[in-house]
Amino acid sequence: MRLSASNGYEPRNLKTIMPENVRLTSRDVPLIQLGVHQCRFPVSEDPSVPGGYRFCAGATSPDRVYCDHHHTIVTAVDPRRARPGLQIPQRRAA
Repeated sequence: MRLSASNGYEPRNLKTIMPENVRLTSRDVPLIQLGVHQCRFPVSEDPSVPGGYRFCAGATSPDRVYCDHHHTIVTAVDPRRARPGLQIPQRRAA
């Protein structure tokens, strides 16, 4: 089921989801237009594009699919689950 205002879902204000400076650096590019070394973090929904999402498209390092900012978000460890001395290995994409 797709969330919409008709079934009781009220979207949050974008400012509460994503800080202004991050939204300004995101380019909102459809997946089909992303090039090599561009961030693939979804930043907005857009039913008019194939796949329904737009992506950051910021610069990435050759071994990552996300820009530095979004890489920090997706690899963050929940402090409630973190243990002293816990080392989480960084896996590289194939």
